[in-house]
Amino acid sequence: MTPNRLSLAALRRPLAAVAAVLALSAGAAQAEPVSLVGLNLSGAGFAPQVLPGINGTNYIFPVEAYFQQWSARGVKLIRFPIIWERLQPTLGGPLDSAYVALVNQTFGYAQKHGIKIILDLHNYARYRGQVIGTSGVPYARYQEIMTHIARQWSGQSSLYAYDIMNEPHDAMAYWPTAAQYGINGVRAVDSTRPVIVEGNGWSSATRWAEFNDSLLNLKDPANNIIFSAHSYFDENAGGSYDKTDVNKLDANYGVTRVKPFVDWLKKNGKRGYIGEFGVPDNNPRWNLLMDNMLAYLKQNCIPASYWAAGPGWGSYFMSVEPINGQERPQWPTLRKYLDDSSCTAIGPIASGSTTPSTGNSGTGSSGSTGGNAGAVGNTGSSNGGSSSNTGSSGSNAGVEVPATGAATAGTVTSVLNDFTNSDWLKGVYRNKAAVSVPGTAVNRAAFKAGAYLTTADGQVRRISYVQAGNSLGVFTEGAALNGNAMGYPKTVTVSPTGVSSAASVSSAINDFTNADWNRGVYRRAAAISIPATDANRSAFKLGGSVRLANGQVAKISYVQDGAKNLGVFLDASRLDASVGYPNTLVSFSR
Repeated sequence: MTPNRLSLAALRRPLAAVAAVLALSAGAAQAEPVSLVGLNLSGAGFAPQVLPGINGTNYIFPVEAYFQQWSARGVKLIRFPIIWERLQPTLGGPLDSAYVALVNQTFGYAQKHGIKIILDLHNYARYRGQVIGTSGVPYARYQEIMTHIARQWSGQSSLYAYDIMNEPHDAMAYWPTAAQYGINGVRAVDSTRPVIVEGNGWSSATRWAEFNDSLLNLKDPANNIIFSAHSYFDENAGGSYDKTDVNKLDANYGVTRVKPFVDWLKKNGKRGYIGEFGVPDNNPRWNLLMDNMLAYLKQNCIPASYWAAGPGWGSYFMSVEPINGQERPQWPTLRKYLDDSSCTAIGPIASGSTTPSTGNSGTGSSGSTGGNAGAVGNTGSSNGGSSSNTGSSGSNAGVEVPATGAATAGTVTSVLNDFTNSDWLKGVYRNKAAVSVPGTAVNRAAFKAGAYLTTADGQVRRISYVQAGNSLGVFTEGAALNGNAMGYPKTVTVSPTGVSSAASVSSAINDFTNADWNRGVYRRAAAISIPATDANRSAFKLGGSVRLANGQVAKISYVQDGAKNLGVFLDASRLDASVGYPNTLVSFSR
């Protein structure tokens, strides 16, 4: 998140704020305590669009009193965002000595008061608006700045870890490669401290697996990567909370938002951390949702970083900075989890264990897990209605968590819940392109992320996420569904593979390809724009393959779905006009 110093009310993605104290080393067995909740003092990242800016006017480095106050309250780690353009005003040039001095001062305050720092380069995979890996910001320049950062501050005893980039987004073709360059930059100097890697898609915990499997290929000679996701409980997960009624959310909604990330970590034997989360101060129920999420994370030894604290926040609705000495409504809940005695290593942990499993660690990480999550435990009761539903019908008992895993073999047809057209179609499910089906054992086994949903009007959609209670909220890729065409009392069918692998669809390429697109990011990212028809949405899917007009075959690495067009990103080198408009693009397999 990045707040504008002059317009806090307009925040959408501020800097991260409460961070977690993580275990100190992952390369070997250890018994370092893990502090499960900490804070992020984020004022130094305010107004990144004002460059270079003035400390105390456009951005605010915290004075010692903030470290003294939070240390006395039990906080042991701060996630501290800095801005690349202020640290290095000219790409490839020297570091700004005044800015370096302010960061040095921050480390000094932290050391004096027994606090560790996660140093966060808060730039969204960009420098002056240009994505890392494009011609304006070569990968080598990013590696270079990470080496500068490590060289400048690796000697600071209060430095815990390097968060190498905040919230990469709209950089699917670039971020996995850039992240490796960032790791290499740190390891050129510092061979021990953790490197924290955030994910594409604004590092969303809920959609982590959809965007970030490519990060599994990262290599770290120190075997000390920690993956970091962010989670907010509003509809767009951006932290604005302007259209979300907490009274209509299930008590375990926070758990449902982070569980896809935790499941991904468990599946792949990786360690994780929730680098940003935050809730409003206007309804005590938000604190219940946060409490239940933190209990679940504690159960899995996953630290979390709340948003926000430090100077400059005033009465900002997610801040926990006291006002006139009075604590904010969110703080008592956070204080419950200032616990460094429950976990001796970063998780997630296997079900029934008290420490992270040492199972298969996989490349680029260590000492994490395998196994399943188990029940959420002491997180309060779950109340009626699906968590995103405006819902008078379909009450959900027990812990409501996302369903994940491989779909069972074969095809299953299910009725839709009877509240689909009266209630659900007016609510968030429709906006999210989802359907609600009964939570039977057969449906739970079949409706899984990665399977394919066929609706009554013939559309085939890949399932991106399943929210499970007594009812299943089945979220799909693509635009909003048409309830009149495929809603109750019609049925939906799910299958593991969707359209047969032999099927092929030929699509026209949009006519602006050669005139506009060839000069823009699509060409640099090896992508083609095609019309967003239902047939194209069903055929051009992540993991499928395409044949270009010159006979080249490429795998689809990402599909950007807009209202009128699909951006089909390919695992290929840069394309040229020989395969553009007026040629066609053929999807021939899944």
